[in-house]
Amino acid sequence: MNKNSNGYVLGFAVAVCVAVSTGLAITANALKATQEAAAEFDRQKNVMIAAGLCAADDPRPRAELEQLYADRVTESVVDTETGKVTTEKKPAEIKDLDEAGQRRFRVVATTKDAAGKLEAVVLPISGRGLWSTLYGYLALDADKNHVRGITFYKHGETPGLGGEVENPQWQAQWRGKTIFDDSGKLVSVRVKKGQVDDEIPAEKKHAVDGLSGATITSNGVTRFVAADLAAFEDYLKNQKQN
Repeated sequence: MNKNSNGYVLGFAVAVCVAVSTGLAITANALKATQEAAAEFDRQKNVMIAAGLCAADDPRPRAELEQLYADRVTESVVDTETGKVTTEKKPAEIKDLDEAGQRRFRVVATTKDAAGKLEAVVLPISGRGLWSTLYGYLALDADKNHVRGITFYKHGETPGLGGEVENPQWQAQWRGKTIFDDSGKLVSVRVKKGQVDDEIPAEKKHAVDGLSGATITSNGVTRFVAADLAAFEDYLKNQKQN
């Protein structure tokens, strides 16, 4: 066999490509369950971070945090057209929102303290920034009005600019903001261009500082947080009555 022939070289290259691609496919399939489990744990941890059950750098082992989620967090499916919890669909059946817009059925998490008293309602939020769709959670206190926390667990925004949505110091500004005004009208929380002026009551209650150098991302967060809260408005009002 002439190892210097074009046929031999081509055959060898094809054989190597087939062997490598087969190996990669086998490895990917073998790791798929592990990767999905890791992604689900990351999502659950972000729910707990928004609700104040744990910190982003929480030192507790994964098994302990997973047990905390099982003990303190309950997920349910909300029909946003009626504002009511439905049993027609299971939380595991509901996927992330796509870029086309809202879906009728959304998964909401509630957290309770050790005594079983409601602590927080955690709503999924998502929408376009500059380069990507951002996915996160906005948690409200038991009064369904004051923000308890916000997190983002998936996005492709520019590090140091739009990527600052992950900055704990910026996220901390959301705590205590209110989504309803004094008349009970839903006004959401907006990301202001520049810094909030605490001398202006509306800004002090309903705004946070803008992300420096990331106006489009900031505007996107303002827009989709307002849209998601509007989708859950009937649900929140129903829960207040209950």
